This record gives sequence, C-alpha cells and structure tokens, in this order.
Amino acid sequence: MPVVSPARPGRPRSATASAEVMRTALELALEGGIHHATVERIVSVSGVAKSTIYRRWPNAVAIVMDAFLEAVGPSIAYDDELPVVASFRHSVLALAEVLNGPHGRLLQYLLGAAQSDPVLSRAFVERWIGPRRQMGRQAIVGAVERGELSPEIDPDLSMDLIYGAVYYRLSVSFCEIDQDFVEAVIDRALGPYVRDRPDR
Repeated sequence: MPVVSPARPGRPRSATASAEVMRTALELALEGGIHHATVERIVSVSGVAKSTIYRRWPNAVAIVMDAFLEAVGPSIAYDDELPVVASFRHSVLALAEVLNGPHGRLLQYLLGAAQSDPVLSRAFVERWIGPRRQMGRQAIVGAVERGELSPEIDPDLSMDLIYGAVYYRLSVSFCEIDQDFVEAVIDRALGPYVRDRPDR
C-alpha cells in the first residue's frame, strides 16, 4: 500500500483551503503519478475536509488540472515588450520546457481524460485553451496594429499552426519539443507576414 504523507497540523482557513488543496494535489501527482493524487490522499495531506473539496471540484483529476494551470500559466505568458516573433518564441519555449518535464506527463493524462469527461473537457477549454488562445490572438492583432505583421495574417490559423504542432508532438508523435522545432514552427507561421524583424 502506498505511503501517505502525514497531515499538516491544523486545518487551513477557508480563504486558503483551495490553494492548499491544489498545492497538495500537484505535489502528489508529480510525486507518484496522476492516480496517486486521490481525494483521500489530498484530504490526509492537506487537512482540508472532503466536503470542502467536493464543494468546488467533482473529482481529483479536476483538482490536478486546476493546480497545473495555476502553476504553469504565469510562466508561459506573452511579453508585450518584445517584438511579436520574439514574444512567441519566449512563450512557446517556456511551454516546451514545461511539457518536456513532469508537468508535460500530467498534461498528457489530462488531455486524454478530457476526451471522455465532459466536465473536465469544458474546464480545460475554458481555463487553459481559450484564455491562452485569446492572449496569442491579441498579441498577433496588436502586432498588426503596430505594423510589425501584415494585415493579411489570419490570427486564428496562426495559433492553430503553432500550438497544433506543439500538442501533436506532445500527444501523438511523442517527439521532443526542442528549441529548433519551436523556432522553425514560429518562423513558418509568422515569418511570411513579418514586415520588420527587430528581433533579428
């Protein structure tokens, strides 16, 4: 039987209970795999009551997904101070670094689980895919308005080309998502529309 870490003393206040639950869930999932992060273990380690957990999340996978998004999201944000090509390189390379590590294995599982779980699928689109797609689209639209990119570019298609290639490698071909690959994809997707290339 797997060893369960001892509960931390005392129960966290309600204001911090959600953060404690997510932190614990992510630690357990990274430590022993997604199936190690059960609700029972999260309760035991975090000290948060099961009833409190179920008021916000339907299952342990949903907790791990929220914890993953909370941990990874800030590191892959676009940098508005960089030229658009450099900003996409920065963001996608940061994402690649995450995906090539233990968080990437978690994301593979979450993507698979979302195919058969409508609640998780909707949360995945609303919390992960949708917001990041919108941020990328805004970065491209802003670059067009600044004259960096030609107005002929299709922002939505560009996002599909870049992130479709990344997620294909993550979940289908299982090939490495390295710097050369990321730079080649971004250059193919954005390069033909660049009017001025201050990042080179």
